[in-house]
Amino acid sequence: MPLYLNKKQLKKIGFKKIGENCKISNLIRGYNLDCTLGDNVRIDDDVVLKGKINIKSNVHIARGCTLSGGEKGIFLDNFSTLSNFCQLFTKSDDYFLPGVSGGTLNENKQKQFCKIHNKKIKIGKSVIVGTFSVILPGTEMGDFSSAGAFSLITKKIKNGYFFSNLETKNIKLKKRNLIKLNNVYKKAILK
Repeated sequence: MPLYLNKKQLKKIGFKKIGENCKISNLIRGYNLDCTLGDNVRIDDDVVLKGKINIKSNVHIARGCTLSGGEKGIFLDNFSTLSNFCQLFTKSDDYFLPGVSGGTLNENKQKQFCKIHNKKIKIGKSVIVGTFSVILPGTEMGDFSSAGAFSLITKKIKNGYFFSNLETKNIKLKKRNLIKLNNVYKKAILK
């Protein structure tokens, strides 16, 4: 069996548009998938894709990631990377309120017994997310931003900033050289 799925197999899983030179592992799983792929996309083994997902060109999704786009959707811009075992959820229970978890409840019961956060996720161009990071509903990562390993990302990260909440002092943001990063990006897309 080939290592990568062909366009016919990808369409059967739920990929609507497929660019050129995509390398999608034959070991991914798709559920209720409504996904588009740009050119030169690589998706490694054991990745789970659910719901609405828009993946632009030169994106790498490493082994073991879960992208749960639901109806709100996940957008990954050009040259973005999700390191191994990143987990992205556009829909999540509210962990602070009293109630039951909504994973097995229908929509009416969810409204009655729990609070669900349901918002899109946007990952900007040339973003890298470190291994084992979790991205929750409503997160936006600006162009050229990055997040260190084991980050829990819940809000907006501005263009060019590094984020980490693994530090003992909880240092969260550090500005990167946006002009230099943009120049490298422009050179990469022109090749």
